[in-house]
Amino acid sequence: MTAPAKTRKRRVAVVVVLLLILAAIAYLIYLAIPGHRTAFLVDTSESRVDIGAIAASIGSAARNAGDRDAVSLRRFGGTCGAADNTAELVSSGTGQGEQVASAARKLTSAGKVTLESGVLAAIDDFSGLYPFRGLRGNRIVVVTSHGTDACARDQNAVLKAIRERVAAAGLTLEFRFVGFQVPDGQRDELQTLARASGAPEPRFVRSAAELDVALRELVIPDFGLAKPLELPSERESKPAKEYDFAVALLTGWGVTVTGAPVQCHAATGETDHSRTLCRFRLAEGQRIRLAAKVSGPDPNPMRARNNPNYRPINTPFWYGCDEGSMSRTCTVTMSRERLAKAVAKSGDAPSTSMMACVTTRDPATDVLAATCAAITGSEPPPTPAVTYADGSVDSG
Repeated sequence: MTAPAKTRKRRVAVVVVLLLILAAIAYLIYLAIPGHRTAFLVDTSESRVDIGAIAASIGSAARNAGDRDAVSLRRFGGTCGAADNTAELVSSGTGQGEQVASAARKLTSAGKVTLESGVLAAIDDFSGLYPFRGLRGNRIVVVTSHGTDACARDQNAVLKAIRERVAAAGLTLEFRFVGFQVPDGQRDELQTLARASGAPEPRFVRSAAELDVALRELVIPDFGLAKPLELPSERESKPAKEYDFAVALLTGWGVTVTGAPVQCHAATGETDHSRTLCRFRLAEGQRIRLAAKVSGPDPNPMRARNNPNYRPINTPFWYGCDEGSMSRTCTVTMSRERLAKAVAKSGDAPSTSMMACVTTRDPATDVLAATCAAITGSEPPPTPAVTYADGSVDSG
């Protein structure tokens, strides 16, 4: 092999290593993105309310959050104008139900109602790039025993500040208010605050048991929504359980996937993980047929300029489908077999049967094909042949 050919081969190897690193980072980011993100904002100001009952209900709800759902805990209450009249006790993250429960058990009541400080700080918790926001929903659950801010003379100014903070942050947040033993004279104020935040009417509860149910309904998707029928027929059955599924778009090229319940598209050279990963839910027994179309400019246009023998290899192939590794078509059936091996191991790499991946066999992005195989637990693809500028071919 000539010296220029060896140099080009080394360059290709460097590109492959870089792409492998980027693909690994993208996969780790995917694992860190929660489905839902819920922030508990708790009123710990001085009152006659049993703070232990609030703590127990929050801990129960947090522990029952989904495995891919993130939870956090923030408190408010203290001295007006003081920096510590609100504080984040547990930052947002998945699998943190026990941490939230433990922090909640340590809550004590003291100080004035600093509702405005707590809500504004909770909004700011969602404004950064990390912790990641939820893909399907972001919610602040305010648990309070008061309807007004004790530090604000003008309650309308509180409402205005909250509306402006949400608008300035450019966020789409859901607010939910739960009033626990709120005095009758303050219920109207809490309802006004809820409307100003775009939230439904507050849920007013009196007992610890009612509070426990209310918080679970707000944290666990679809909790309590299914109503039993009084006279079910023999043909009726419970709705099939739904599961999270994802399609990874790792082509390097622009690619559009059809057949999914949601729109899946990535542009050439896309690095935004929210666009290279298409997430949705499938019910047990459901079957979908996916198709991919590759288009757009070459992700590495210099190859065509430097190599007259270069021909793009941008035919899409699938991994993680019913058809097997490197298939041209993709059928996904949420079968018992797939669910039984939802989390598996492929060598030392983590893999899951709850994902399909589309890629190509272009040599410059071949590491993406290997990544597709690894994350879906499929057989790795063969190394594609490389045609150099002098016409020589390296079959790997």
